[in-house]
Amino acid sequence: MIKKLLIANRGEIVCRIERTCRRMGIVTATVHSVADRNSVHVRTVGESIEIGPAPSTQSYLNIDAVLAAAHAVGADAIHPGIGFLSEDPAFAEAVSRAGLLFIGPSADILRRFGDKWAAKKEARVAGVPVIGGSEGSSDDPAEIERLIRTELKLPVVLKAAAGGGGRGVRIIRELDGLAENIQSAMREARTSFGRADLIVEEFIASARHIEVQVAGDGRGNAIHLFERECSLQRRFQKVVEEAPAVGIDEMLKQRIIRDAVRLAESVHYANLGTVEFLVADGVHHFLECNPRLQVEHTVTEEITGLDLVELQLRIAMDGQLPVKQEDVVARGHAVQLRVYAEDPGAGFAPSTGTLTCVKFPEGPRVETAVESGSVISPYYDAMIAKLISRGADRDEAIERSLMALRQTVIAGVETNISFLLRLLETGPVRAGTADNRYIDREIDSLITPTSPTHEEVGLAAALLWADGSGDNGLGLWSSRGPLAWWAYDDGAAPEGPPVLSLKTSGNLVLPVRFGHGQRNLLDLSVDGTPVKVQILQAEGGGRYVAAVGQRVIVAQIDRRADVITMHVPSGRHLLQLVPFLKLEAGSQSIEGKLLAPMMGTILKVSVQVGDRVRKSDVLVIEESMKMEMALVASMDGVVTTVGCRVGDVVERNQTLIEIQPVTGEVP
Repeated sequence: MIKKLLIANRGEIVCRIERTCRRMGIVTATVHSVADRNSVHVRTVGESIEIGPAPSTQSYLNIDAVLAAAHAVGADAIHPGIGFLSEDPAFAEAVSRAGLLFIGPSADILRRFGDKWAAKKEARVAGVPVIGGSEGSSDDPAEIERLIRTELKLPVVLKAAAGGGGRGVRIIRELDGLAENIQSAMREARTSFGRADLIVEEFIASARHIEVQVAGDGRGNAIHLFERECSLQRRFQKVVEEAPAVGIDEMLKQRIIRDAVRLAESVHYANLGTVEFLVADGVHHFLECNPRLQVEHTVTEEITGLDLVELQLRIAMDGQLPVKQEDVVARGHAVQLRVYAEDPGAGFAPSTGTLTCVKFPEGPRVETAVESGSVISPYYDAMIAKLISRGADRDEAIERSLMALRQTVIAGVETNISFLLRLLETGPVRAGTADNRYIDREIDSLITPTSPTHEEVGLAAALLWADGSGDNGLGLWSSRGPLAWWAYDDGAAPEGPPVLSLKTSGNLVLPVRFGHGQRNLLDLSVDGTPVKVQILQAEGGGRYVAAVGQRVIVAQIDRRADVITMHVPSGRHLLQLVPFLKLEAGSQSIEGKLLAPMMGTILKVSVQVGDRVRKSDVLVIEESMKMEMALVASMDGVVTTVGCRVGDVVERNQTLIEIQPVTGEVP
């Protein structure tokens, strides 16, 4: 029996593992970086050791620091969680040498499956079909380029040999820019997994991504816990996962499951693992094996009723499978949604900052480690939470997922909630026919902002007034900020110049005029449309109950400077406040300046003062949350200022490069 377990990770997975340990009577401790000192996972566990600075290479990937933390708290076992060191055979060996129990597969299994090329070799030996491509991995960019140019047929895909999650992945459709794509993939792989080597595979378009959860005892016995569907991906990063898979022929599904179990048995797999496949034209190909707990393990738990963390712990402690295959039964359907701090309208760039308001609905399962006041930093993955909904069938699970999204309130950073809402409402997703390239093909329609109605804009203006008014009955006379200058006659209809304008995410500017103003009742005009709003109740924290015409709405409003985030039953709306006196000034754009889209680290600066550049030339490469972004010139011109260097940590909207526009041909 484990007496004390160190959870060597951060965020929601620490809270998830701690919950199972508490139920099983296992005492836990965890670790944290300087940036995570006051994080939710630290306070949930109750005992944590600081192991280094914010960058993961100096903290969560520091094996010596993690082992020292285990000894400091008196742990006799370590759970690596998800990501970081969970697939590192050197870490598993170090844990064993230290006399501690490693919760996961052996170092030998991690070597055979933690590396994508080694995993393909094991699949071949077991008779499982694999995807064609390079014979081995390489960290030599020249050799990778030679292989693609001379031996393989385009399109191909570059993949980090270690890790997953879409990191270090690039599709190569043409040879132009090949060298830079290879270098970029290698940098991202090194940042994410500590290794830069890549494999090259044939690119299979329009495939379904099906994976099988397996468990083994290490003596050649293995079982499956059914399959999951993970086809809804953006740039190879899973976005929505569900169980069981839909739209797959039952005979094909059984062949996939049998191959997954046969592979686990052939290597004497111990503990939990996930065998992943691509399915196209009725044929399945082995993709990879993740020898650890998966982010999407939750949907398997929901349909089987099993606690997968408990299975991991019991297999590690007892050396045998705690359940038999015939006892594993699937019931119902489950859907998991990954909520990220990212801006779909800006190419899904990570969004950093303080979460000013976080509220999750009752009903769905929520796995998270954030709260109001938590900080989303550029150092770690951008996932805020996982929303898991279960239903008697798929339709019910999706309807509950949609309701969960509509009732989730996250303010302070951009999120992908609106994107997820639109995704789940599309025909192919509802029908269960979407493949793993569906999101990338339909991305323009999925990120097109949904404009609020005039009534919702009026509600936002009224709530802005309510949030900034005093309690002395003077109406707008008592307002602060952009409304403070406006005086009006209580008996007047909305007329004259607008008090303010609200600009939607679709860049539609709607002028708002105020008329009758009493303590809780406002007559407004939104771009000429009359709107009557009555504030029924202020619940605090920006949450209001209001009547808009004949409808009563519960709304959450959050304001950061001139940006207003409003959550209403129809979804989340972003509005920009444009005071009347500043309307013209607010519409001016900054020309000739390249601004950092978010807080991050500068990886590469491609220009110097005096260089001539063309529109769309890559000037700077920035890394944030382990993802690279190429920042490009917005015009032809000459570089006049370079305001950053490699290694600099820059703030959002910081000026990086200034360009003087030129006329005529740029050489």
